[in-house]
Amino acid sequence: MQEDTQMIQQILQGNQAAIDELVQRYYDEIFRYIVRIGCSNEEAMDLTQEVFIIMMKSIATYQEQGHFRAWLYKIAHNQTMNVFKKKKRESVHFIKEERNKVMEDFSENVANQAFVEDLLKQLPAKQRNVLILKYYHGFKSKEIAKITRSTLPAVKSRLFQALQKLKKYIEEEK
Repeated sequence: MQEDTQMIQQILQGNQAAIDELVQRYYDEIFRYIVRIGCSNEEAMDLTQEVFIIMMKSIATYQEQGHFRAWLYKIAHNQTMNVFKKKKRESVHFIKEERNKVMEDFSENVANQAFVEDLLKQLPAKQRNVLILKYYHGFKSKEIAKITRSTLPAVKSRLFQALQKLKKYIEEEK
């Protein structure tokens, strides 16, 4: 499998197969991220398409300052937040259909994924979003800061606060 940077170079040279491979590599991952932060499957399908359209329009301006994957997630995050702003949603809801993963840190304590989703729904959107990016998608705090346009201390604080709240919620349930 080629590195993302090699594929980007090929795309810039007009290689259609490289475009297809890059989209195929990240499509499902971006789709799942958008669903997890609160979009319906239909909205997520549309937004995922938009993310890749924007990627193609912007690929010439992509600068290798970080990982391509984080840059793509930033586009997905921004597009999704734009939809939420348009709809004037105050809270993000998880779709129960998307129960294929449980955060690693809580898998030993929580057997029921619906319980995890209910716990996550209780968190403020910013705390929930950083947990999803970290534990569902494996991003580092520095990458999460770039994706969410937050400072690194803010991301670390949100992670800490969210984990503390989840711990408290779990203890209250026992």
